[in-house]
Amino acid sequence: MRLIIYIFLISQLLNFIGVFAEKVNKNITRFNKVNWEKVEENKSNPLKKIIWKYYESDENYFEKKNKQSSTTDKKNSHSEKRNFKSSKISVFSITEIEPFLPLNNFLEYDTIQASVRWKSSFDGGVGGGTGQQNPSFVFDYGISDSSLISIYITGADDDLYNLVDGQKINYYWQSYALSLKKKLIDEEDFDFGLSLVSTLEYWRHASGSETAKSIYNQKDSTLGKDKFENLVGALSFPISKNLNENISALIVPGITFLPEKLGPKGIGKNSYGNNFYIGSGLVFDIAEDFNLLLSYTTPLGPGNNYFDSNLNYSRKPIYSFGLGWNVNPKIGIEGKITNSYGASPSTGILTIPSDDLPLYSATLTYRPYGEDTYLNTLNERDKLISKGGITVNNALLPKAGNSQINISSDSRGNLFGSYYYSLSNLFQLELLNIGRFNNLNFKGSKKSHLYSNYLDENNFNFRLGGKLLIFSPQKNDLYWLASRLSVGRNDDTNQGYLFTEFMNTFRLNNWLAFNVSPKYFFSGVESFGGIGFSSYINLSDNLMLIPEINTSIKNDSELNSTLAVRYSFSSEKSLDLYYSNAAGVQDIGHLLKDNENRFGIKLNFLY
Repeated sequence: MRLIIYIFLISQLLNFIGVFAEKVNKNITRFNKVNWEKVEENKSNPLKKIIWKYYESDENYFEKKNKQSSTTDKKNSHSEKRNFKSSKISVFSITEIEPFLPLNNFLEYDTIQASVRWKSSFDGGVGGGTGQQNPSFVFDYGISDSSLISIYITGADDDLYNLVDGQKINYYWQSYALSLKKKLIDEEDFDFGLSLVSTLEYWRHASGSETAKSIYNQKDSTLGKDKFENLVGALSFPISKNLNENISALIVPGITFLPEKLGPKGIGKNSYGNNFYIGSGLVFDIAEDFNLLLSYTTPLGPGNNYFDSNLNYSRKPIYSFGLGWNVNPKIGIEGKITNSYGASPSTGILTIPSDDLPLYSATLTYRPYGEDTYLNTLNERDKLISKGGITVNNALLPKAGNSQINISSDSRGNLFGSYYYSLSNLFQLELLNIGRFNNLNFKGSKKSHLYSNYLDENNFNFRLGGKLLIFSPQKNDLYWLASRLSVGRNDDTNQGYLFTEFMNTFRLNNWLAFNVSPKYFFSGVESFGGIGFSSYINLSDNLMLIPEINTSIKNDSELNSTLAVRYSFSSEKSLDLYYSNAAGVQDIGHLLKDNENRFGIKLNFLY
């Protein structure tokens, strides 16, 4: 453990010395490059003043001018992106393929980006549900053009994917990591790039419960939870080379420092231990805003990165492949298949506990200082429908910086509230969507198992997600098309599901718009598709009729319908009164039917 601390402290000290020296050198260079120029005025000026003007070196001066003009000049913006391919310093930077496979890319000085990553198995294993998830949050800050500091926060809490000794055993992971990356060799000056990346992590993990013994107890059959807190770390040296304008290759030798024995009841090694590894990766720019990402990593030992249902530890290669898409300079999206379950530099080479499975990984990156996509302003009629419907959503999006709040209640006790924030003109983050279904009558329904798992008597459902605008007449497309995805679970049964929809909205004339929304419900209990139809009929400037129909795409389809009247006090505030036999206004409630109708009220706010 002392070795980990010593290596981390020494590497951090060297990095900060390098950053300080770089800043001092920049300041000295700046003051040494002061140029004084005598400017003679027109001889007709009777005062014949001599004007002295100060400016920085031509290179820095015009570089700043170009950056300023790029915000208004689209051509210059594209030029900057082309320059990024060689300099690898830009708001478009992909800073890593995986947490343990950092790239020699950096952010510009004093810029930030934040990423949310979701790793999950395709099913829940013996624990059921949609999958075993390991969500994480990453914050990157450019402390200089050649130094990057990153903070990782990760957490997983599930049953082991497989039974151990015939029992379901819970496990818990939580990591808080601080990582510093410093450029050592610039590829512009040499034939390759090289950086040093050091990471220190606080790792909390646990196993076992009142009904199952811990996987770290190998001596007896005592039940109970074992908890551990460890200081762990990682060190890597990414080596990169641009093979051509579109392809970058990466080799990463590294080491992770993890405990090899935990607790007094282990027989020999009962944990992962330290691991040297060699990672390789490829970043292929298949289009201006699309990247193909590939990686393969071989753990060399002496430790391990995998254990099976018999608690036998061994080493497995780690792979990943997928696509990255820069929607615009503000928003980046990445989707991959990988068997890496860990989400921090020290745990990234670990497989899902008790198995080695392909997982899916989805990442959203937000760059607050990036230039947004320009959209024409919505007209007054379209602003009134941008708050969505009751059980059928539409594809319109409030502009960047706008918050949206919806609150609904009905005569049978359903209560829901949601909060959305537009990070970009093209992306709205669903930060909070909570509520409960109440007094449902589903007698005779073929989907009663769904009701018992997600809409039971003591249910409390919470969800989060996002909505991406793909087409819009605001940028000269024929219609609006948006994709939405949300995840969450019922707090009572601890069962979760994934809900997706593709919303297509068409404006026919000034008083009529309609919406077609294919939907898909995915869970460990059942998965099925559906489709929603709705119209927005303007009866007057501030009064609108909204009829809606939802049906699942199955022989046992449960068609439900809703009729709503919307009164708009302004383009930012409206009130919906509705009559419906849908189970509720939250995701799964769109596709399920209640045998009894209900009256409801929904308040919509936009600010």
